[in-house]
Amino acid sequence: MSCFYNCNKYQIKKAEIEYQAIDWQTNLANNNYTWGELAAWGEYFEKMGKRYGLLKEFRENGII
Repeated sequence: MSCFYNCNKYQIKKAEIEYQAIDWQTNLANNNYTWGELAAWGEYFEKMGKRYGLLKEFRENGII
């Protein structure tokens, strides 16, 4: 995260989504997701990536 003390709500939520994506990808092998669940997660991260400017990062890291 670029700010350290004076973060606004957008920056905080963006960081939360980044950490959520990292955690999801890390634990992917430990779960037995159906194709439908994988599609739902992909849609969620695509929506959040678009909202918080993370689409490029998510695509580069195989999240979406």
